[in-house]
Amino acid sequence: ADRRGEPGPGIRGPSARRAASDPGMRARAAFPAGVLAVLAGARLSAAEGPARGGEQRLEALRFVSGFFGFDGAGVSEDRASLTVIGAGFSRTGTKSLEAALVRLGHKIYDIRSMLALGHVPMWEEAAKELMASGDTTLIDRLLDDMEGRGFTATLDLPMNLFAGVFAKRRPAAKVIMSIRPSVDSWFEAWATVNRILCIFIARPWRWLIPVDMNFNTRLLKTLRDFDWEFPTYPAHIRRPLPWFEIIERFPAFETEAKRQDWKDLHNSLERELRAELPEERFTTYDVRSGWVPLLRFLGIDDPALAAEPFPRVNDRKSLETVRLVMDVLAVGLPVLILLAVRLLYACARCACQACRAKKKSE
Repeated sequence: ADRRGEPGPGIRGPSARRAASDPGMRARAAFPAGVLAVLAGARLSAAEGPARGGEQRLEALRFVSGFFGFDGAGVSEDRASLTVIGAGFSRTGTKSLEAALVRLGHKIYDIRSMLALGHVPMWEEAAKELMASGDTTLIDRLLDDMEGRGFTATLDLPMNLFAGVFAKRRPAAKVIMSIRPSVDSWFEAWATVNRILCIFIARPWRWLIPVDMNFNTRLLKTLRDFDWEFPTYPAHIRRPLPWFEIIERFPAFETEAKRQDWKDLHNSLERELRAELPEERFTTYDVRSGWVPLLRFLGIDDPALAAEPFPRVNDRKSLETVRLVMDVLAVGLPVLILLAVRLLYACARCACQACRAKKKSE
């Protein structure tokens, strides 16, 4: 599996500094992620056992846990170069493509890496500088930092929004835009996953993630002049419990005009990259086509690998299962907190009793 680094000395943003210096922030993230892992793991084992479906759901769990900053640890010892730039939007097989690239030896930088490394504010600032004056100084610093940590590929939204400038700053890199059979099928899949994973912008999970998840909307506005309207309370969100919200309406996907805006966004990025880059540096790629076209584009000759089944990751049912577990956790959050406090109290009491017993024996 790929490894995602810890905040290092090269470049550190406000989020990284706060996470490093604020134990409470890390505890708030660790608590839901840890409980989620235990309960979801038990549920998945019971439901799927060792079958492939269970593996897909565990991968979906890993993906969701990444939003809490828990998506692998460790710092690469070797400096690398960015050689693959992902231009595909979410729900075009980006996680399956990630699994394939990892198999080929790549280390992937995506939204989870941004969160884990505290890079989000810097990417927002870099986007503003780029669009205001064409200044790529901060982008170059971020790319250098990524390569210093061993990252060799970028994938998924919002990194795909930088694909054009990345291609200019790294002229040897190849750009892969993952796609679905049609832009309509992509929109339906994208709207669906937003409905499934909308929990990250609703209580209680938005309290527990140490980053404002609206940063994607701001990057889209800055880089593509695209308006992504998030649900708000009480217009689109119901609050059956003070700590638990249910998003009932998604204004960004409700009207035909909004649907067309998303499809135009997808198509315009593809057109721009195709116009700017030669065929040997840019391709569209459907993960359903398997290993052969990917290996051919990357210049890799491996008949044995080409004959293997292509990875399939984060299918809809997997994400729905993880979402169900997270909803159960959210509703019962006060009980879980009380149980955690009770457990800590019991552990502290046992430790005190052990200390008193030791002193008496002395």
